[in-house]
Amino acid sequence: MPGVDHDSSAPMATIDLRALSRNYGRVRALVGSGVQVLAMVKADAYGHGAPQVAVELARAGCRCFGVATVDEAEAIAASVREVAGDARIAVLGGIVPAEAGRALRLGLEVGTQEIAVAEALGACAAAMGREAAVHVKIDSGMTRLGLQPGDAAEFARRLREIRGIRPVALFSHFAQAESVSGEVTRGQLEAVEEAARAFREAGLDLPRHLANSAGILTRPEAHLDMVRPGLMLYGLYPDPALRELVELEPVMTLSACVVRVADIPAGRGVSYGHTFHTARRSRIATLRCGYADGYPRALSNCGVAKIRGVEVPVVGRVCMDHSMLDVSAVDGVQVGDRAVMWGADPATERIAESCGTIAYELVARVGRRVLKNYRR
Repeated sequence: MPGVDHDSSAPMATIDLRALSRNYGRVRALVGSGVQVLAMVKADAYGHGAPQVAVELARAGCRCFGVATVDEAEAIAASVREVAGDARIAVLGGIVPAEAGRALRLGLEVGTQEIAVAEALGACAAAMGREAAVHVKIDSGMTRLGLQPGDAAEFARRLREIRGIRPVALFSHFAQAESVSGEVTRGQLEAVEEAARAFREAGLDLPRHLANSAGILTRPEAHLDMVRPGLMLYGLYPDPALRELVELEPVMTLSACVVRVADIPAGRGVSYGHTFHTARRSRIATLRCGYADGYPRALSNCGVAKIRGVEVPVVGRVCMDHSMLDVSAVDGVQVGDRAVMWGADPATERIAESCGTIAYELVARVGRRVLKNYRR
């Protein structure tokens, strides 16, 4: 791919676009033809590269895309619409009134719970001779964004009075994203239905969307009219127990280049703070990959990587630009070799658990210095 130097020592994220398409196909099979799919490509498609990911999903048949900001929408709009002229892009993270004009010029749909935002969208739409498509956000229990269900009737009434506004959906977000079972989830479904009834009574019978990846996998009744897969598109599981429900293919493999191999005597401290000492004569490989590249410092002395097919430990503190592996048990490691930091093996979810975080954070924080190699 253009811009990728395969001879570079920089860390590389290899993005398997065919795996992405197959994961999308699995989502479609799970929800059926009567449910729309709004693919979440926010946060640079969870670190995978939003323009490339969105184009691949469009080629696979996806026509609805979700982002968090207007800037994220602009980054994908032109390339996606070259493939699918009818593609819908929804900004679901909230905007302020000053962004209304730009959102409309880009042909975006906007999620909001703010009358001031709806009024700004309506005014801009009327001035441009068009309509503003709005997804109304309901706070069903996340306590982050959205209307309280009890306020839905009044909001619907006021929304109908704003010229230039076209409400297109009601939506909410599960608070227990990794596992959507139990009382909290049931209560959230009920809250969305309560708001939907209020909107219907006000003359607005709107499609509803609520289910994230976990909801798609475990709660068919939460599929409603549209679903919003994110993590599962990228071949990752919101919870290890969900692996039994569907086979997903990891889309990203992060690898790092060996830039030094050294034989170190027993008792030698490794990296900042000497938090690791060699217990015996050891061979230490230094990788060109550190926390500035998105490889967490929290993996110091507890991470693993795979090199020449062998799993080895991360030793010493992860640095800004480098990490160290103990490769004493691996024959022939040399400068220029590449170690797999996460992907299928070692699994991204496992690496995330090792440092007390979630797979979402690992892939979303892949740094700008990491080369991306897209393959189909």
